[in-house]
Amino acid sequence: GIISRRDLDIALHHGFNHAPVKGYMSRNLKTITPDTSIGEIESIMVTYDVGRLPVIRDNNLVGIVTRTDILRQRHADWDLGSPQQKIPQRKKPKSFLTKPQHLIPDLTWKLLTKLATSAEARGWNLYLVGGAVRDLLLTQEGEKVELQDIDLVVDGFHNSADVSAGVELGKALQAKYPQARLEVHGEFQTAALLWHNDPIFGNLAIDIATARTEFYPYPAANPEVEASSIRQDLYRRDFSINALALRLNESRQGELLDFFGGVLDLESRQVRVLHANSFIEDPTRIYRAVRFAVRLGFTIEPQTEEYIRYALDSGVYDSFFQGNERKAPALQSRLKTELKYILQADYWQSALQLLSRLTALRCLHPDLKLDSQLWWQIRLVDRFLRRFDPEHSLSHWQMRLEVLLSYLAVADRDRVAKNLQLSTDSITRLNTLNQVAEEVKARLEKDISPSQVVKCLRQYQLPMLLLLAATTCQQIRRLIWSYLTTWAEVKSPLDGNDLKAMGYQPSPLYKEMLDSLLSARLDGVISDNPEAAKDMLKKYYKS
Repeated sequence: GIISRRDLDIALHHGFNHAPVKGYMSRNLKTITPDTSIGEIESIMVTYDVGRLPVIRDNNLVGIVTRTDILRQRHADWDLGSPQQKIPQRKKPKSFLTKPQHLIPDLTWKLLTKLATSAEARGWNLYLVGGAVRDLLLTQEGEKVELQDIDLVVDGFHNSADVSAGVELGKALQAKYPQARLEVHGEFQTAALLWHNDPIFGNLAIDIATARTEFYPYPAANPEVEASSIRQDLYRRDFSINALALRLNESRQGELLDFFGGVLDLESRQVRVLHANSFIEDPTRIYRAVRFAVRLGFTIEPQTEEYIRYALDSGVYDSFFQGNERKAPALQSRLKTELKYILQADYWQSALQLLSRLTALRCLHPDLKLDSQLWWQIRLVDRFLRRFDPEHSLSHWQMRLEVLLSYLAVADRDRVAKNLQLSTDSITRLNTLNQVAEEVKARLEKDISPSQVVKCLRQYQLPMLLLLAATTCQQIRRLIWSYLTTWAEVKSPLDGNDLKAMGYQPSPLYKEMLDSLLSARLDGVISDNPEAAKDMLKKYYKS
């Protein structure tokens, strides 16, 4: 394998002084032979952003070539006045996206062009970065990509772009589109332009930031950032397929910046992380790797999977569940966001299974495992949700998450739910689930008549009933199903107006009388015939 000085420095900074190097080195090496041409070496270095290439002969290391060696050789060739060496033709990744306007809706492209013109007038380059570039490259010919979340990065070419550059461009664009709301986020002054239910753009969000680099003071923290170059901005990102930038300026428009082999990874359909310490510093990247792999139909590159497993096995996250008082946004609000993306997507089952295979649920709690029973319970609550909440009035992703957390002891559920900043209702359900289950079981242990079931269950709202149904015994689950499908819809044959017409004076007795009628109707003692209900009241209640 090979390890960089940067990865060593980061590992040492996070306290892994005594850890074996195997967890941080890369086995996915780019190597050359003694016969590899200089042109080929240059091409490999540029494509994969490699500064050193081991020279291998008969499976033995016989030397190393550095970027400096290549520059020195080129300089010697130029000094000698020799003709420029012809670089052998090899398969090179795409370096230009011709006519990107054909892939983006016309109105959105017009908006981006105005922003790029404003940037260029100030001496700046403007780049479309991240997932939008990835999706453009994956788009089939003749299709257009509906971009709703657009990330842009400003970088200076003859004028420096400081932290306020994004805000300056955001204000300039809002002057042309006053219907957009401008927000400025964080110390680094990222500008966000937001359209909501707009007749032209619908729901559109554009983030504009100055090119920056970042540093994590400790694992799972929020990164600290400072202004830098577009290359460093791409270097701080998670995966090679997201570390792509598309130049929007009119000059060299469509130029594709790919310093880390992202285009080749797109062609290979794999998710490859950029840094050995990436998952140590930010566990949400594990969930992002899974989300991209499942959503795009990609595989997680083997070395990347090794880095994931090493980060999880290192125990670096366990300390946050053992009294570590440091704030860990990557295990709290940011992790919640990734969980929401996964659990509300159509592919949530495949993603959850992959997270389980990687043992990545340990990011939520060290004891959380997706065993066969828990996996069945989560799918069961999904069945109940589809049957009883087809309009999605409830947060289906959160109900799935609640079932997942119900696997833990009550005290651990409470802590994890609060770490993830779940709603008060959700935390209350998780904390009272065991108590409710015991109460329901005790009340229905001897009497499971429809009237008794209705009296017992009608005090609970639908989310609690669904959570209870997914986690309780078969008998209670069947009774909840019958209650929700049939018995909850049964009404008393008479109402208060009918009682008044029969000569009964309005009083608290009305509730008792109507409950008696409902119970009789549920248990089949009377039919829904109003006359039968009146006869029953006359028999037991005097007017």
